[in-house]
Amino acid sequence: MRLSGSCLCGEIGFELEGWVSPIQACHARRCRKATGALFAPEIAASAEAFRWIGDEGRIASYEAPVLDQPPAYRRNFCNRCGSPLPVVVEGAGMVILHAGILDDARGLTVFRHAFTGQKSEGYVIPDGAPQFEGQPPVPDLSDLLE
Repeated sequence: MRLSGSCLCGEIGFELEGWVSPIQACHARRCRKATGALFAPEIAASAEAFRWIGDEGRIASYEAPVLDQPPAYRRNFCNRCGSPLPVVVEGAGMVILHAGILDDARGLTVFRHAFTGQKSEGYVIPDGAPQFEGQPPVPDLSDLLE
């Protein structure tokens, strides 16, 4: 799959090609606060053919300490407009990004909900995708590639 996206002001963008996961809807408090949304629509993609476009000097990062338990949390964002940007996970060969910054998210669907035990009160999850109260198991990637 070939995807592209950018921040709100357009100063920094990206392109990637290759494997892309379906969307994991993360309902963890820190993900909701970082996105300002009811959940973070997270996508994992191959880092092999990922490249930044534009002024990479605009990329700022925030790394939250590990709170009660892993995983650690890192967020990249544009230092001009604040839009979330992809995070390249060093040593894992993956990029994590939010679906909202893609130019076109056609064909991407939610495959599961993570940290539903922390979801916003009153929010009802509208689909039948599997729900996990906490950290979901690492998916068998071969299942997602089909």
